[in-house]
Amino acid sequence: MKIKILFTFILLLFAQATWAIDAEGIIKKVQKKYDHIKNFKATFDKVETFQLTGTKSTTVGTLYVKDGKKYRFETEDQLIISDGNTVWTYNRINNQVLIDKVRKNSGALLPRDILFKYPKTHYATLIAQKKMDGKKVYIVKLDPKEDVHGYFDSIKIWVTDDDWQIVKIEITDLNGNKSVFNLSHIDTKTNLSDSLFHFTLTPQMNVVDMRE
Repeated sequence: MKIKILFTFILLLFAQATWAIDAEGIIKKVQKKYDHIKNFKATFDKVETFQLTGTKSTTVGTLYVKDGKKYRFETEDQLIISDGNTVWTYNRINNQVLIDKVRKNSGALLPRDILFKYPKTHYATLIAQKKMDGKKVYIVKLDPKEDVHGYFDSIKIWVTDDDWQIVKIEITDLNGNKSVFNLSHIDTKTNLSDSLFHFTLTPQMNVVDMRE
C-alpha cells in the first residue's frame, strides 16, 4: 500500500511539472507571435455573468489594437478609445464623454497585457486541451501570486495550437463575476489608421475631464 501511495505521489508531481512547463512554453510562443503584431483587429462577443444575481448580459463589438498601446473598443452603446496617453470613454446613450489619462493600474485588459504583464505577476497553469472549431486549443489559467493585488481573481485564455492566437478570454473578478470574450475574424494584416485611435469632441457632447 505504501509503495502504491508513493508511486501515485510521484506521478502527480511529474504531471504537475509537465503541465507547468507546457504552460510556460505556450505563453512564450504566444508572446513571440504577438510581439511581431503591429495591427490587430477582431470581432468579439462579451458575456458577463453576475455572481450575486445570476443574471447574464451579452455585448458584441469590434476591437482594434495598434502598436500594443493604442486601442479602440466599439459596441452599439459605447466607444472606448486610447492613443496610448489619453482614454476617451463615450456613452452613446447619454452622449457623455469621460476623458482620462492612461493609468498604470487601470482595469483595461488588452491581449498584450495578458501576454507580457500578467505572466510576470501570475502563475501560469495549463488546465486543459480541447477541440474548438476543429482546431486543437490549449486553455491556460493565470492566478495571481501571493503578493499581487488587482482587479482580477483569475484569467483563463484559450490559445490555438496552429497559429498561437488567443481566441477566448475568461476573467473572474474579486467578487466572482465572470466576463467571457470570444474573439473571431482576427485580422493582423490590415494597416490600421492612427485616426481610429483619436476621439473628436463635438459641442453637443457632455464632457467630463478627469485628467486634472
